[in-house]
Amino acid sequence: MTADLPTQPEIVVIKFGGSSLASVEHIERVADIVASRAKTHRVVVVVSAMGKTTDALVQQARSLCETPNPRELDMLLSTGERQSMAMLALAVSARDVGAISLTGSQVGIITNHQHGRARVVEVRPFRVVDELDAGHRVVVIGGFQGVSYKREVTTLGRGGSDTTAVALAAALGADCEIYSDVAGVFSADPRIVDAATPLPELDYVTMGALSRAGAKVLHASAVELAAELGVVIHARATHGAPTQTRIHGVKASEPRALAVASDRVLLIRAKVRAQESDGVRVCETAAKLLECFEACDLQYVTWTGEELSGWISRTQRDDVTEALARLRARVVALGDPCVELQPVMCASISIIGPELSELRGIAPALGAALQTLEIPLLRMEHARSVVRVFVPEAHQDRATRELHARLVDAR
Repeated sequence: MTADLPTQPEIVVIKFGGSSLASVEHIERVADIVASRAKTHRVVVVVSAMGKTTDALVQQARSLCETPNPRELDMLLSTGERQSMAMLALAVSARDVGAISLTGSQVGIITNHQHGRARVVEVRPFRVVDELDAGHRVVVIGGFQGVSYKREVTTLGRGGSDTTAVALAAALGADCEIYSDVAGVFSADPRIVDAATPLPELDYVTMGALSRAGAKVLHASAVELAAELGVVIHARATHGAPTQTRIHGVKASEPRALAVASDRVLLIRAKVRAQESDGVRVCETAAKLLECFEACDLQYVTWTGEELSGWISRTQRDDVTEALARLRARVVALGDPCVELQPVMCASISIIGPELSELRGIAPALGAALQTLEIPLLRMEHARSVVRVFVPEAHQDRATRELHARLVDAR
């Protein structure tokens, strides 16, 4: 009889965001967590840049050049994650746990060639597996970055480290743990709504809707990738709190409002001034406008028959002004004098839940609640898992608290 060969411990992929790595003291605490997990698992850690490092690097680049070259900006921004990955590897090694740091290109994060917002097209984790097999209990990887098929350093845009972690988890056949300042996903931002409750389990669609609506625990692109690749995500707190949220392919038992999320947005309305008997022309113009909106990455584009509208998050995007300028240029290029753009800085408040479109009365109840609160309604939109209203920014926090109290089902 052949003796059973010893089996290797399971691999776990853990991601820590910039706030969890904001200082040497923060890195020391994260190193304790990683060293503890390394007792039972082989650990792959994905890190963001320390604190506000990325924002500081962008500001420095723009002080030298108003519109930095995208390639050079990617080369610069990728250094933030390299700093934090090397420091964490040093801290873990100081705890007598074998650790090595690697860049996105060194671990085979292959992307397309779009600088600033590259998409992962393939992951070749051979180096990661080799290092784990060679005795390193911990491999620390710089998130947010990869290498294009042209061998250029690329960055993945906002939330890119979440995407790196999900992509690596899929390639390694592991679950993905995302650590942040909050203990999982709540029914509202607990910093705004005292009555917010933790949500122990969410499906991919609902979590994606929450992320797009302004919830900061996970980035929407990472959730979409997890759904595509079947990766289970555990959202946890870096320090102390026992609660967590498991995001996977669970099917909701019934439609209901689970959460409220808010965001600062740029709402853009494109009015098409129709003249008598020119319905065909209006539809043709709307189709061209839709192409313009999609090219500028506006979300939830809707058409009312005379107005096309969409929005961009001002907290998740650095380039809303640039996006508006690009949209204006595209609209001017249409050469249609009947198109008028109306940009409005405002807040979006979103009621979110599984199959919310099947929940009767949610939209009228939302409108009635705003009317009772005397909060002006600028726009309302419906989708599968969200009903979203746009209100003046001054009402953002109050509307979030009141709508959570009135509409969210906290069962």
